[in-house]
Amino acid sequence: YERSGVSGLTLLMGAANNGHERVVELLLQRGAEIDKQNRTGRTALMLAAQQGHERVLELLLHRGAEINMQSIDGGTALLIAAYSGRPAVVLRLLRAGAD
Repeated sequence: YERSGVSGLTLLMGAANNGHERVVELLLQRGAEIDKQNRTGRTALMLAAQQGHERVLELLLHRGAEINMQSIDGGTALLIAAYSGRPAVVLRLLRAGAD
């Protein structure tokens, strides 16, 4: 479940990026590494935040994703959501304790 392509995206990252909640849950149940980073340091949580996939974001947070992890350029899920124009995600991350 940790195979990654040229970009370093794992199956979990791809599912989170595309909003596939059930696939995310299945991969986590099967042991996918929740905070694994791709080549730019992005995690599944950051990708879900960028795309505005609130249900996937909730699932990842509930399963213990690191909310304040930083990408190579210093971006966090909160900063990425704000930059991507995702106010509902920004609010949810703030309520969950994002810095």
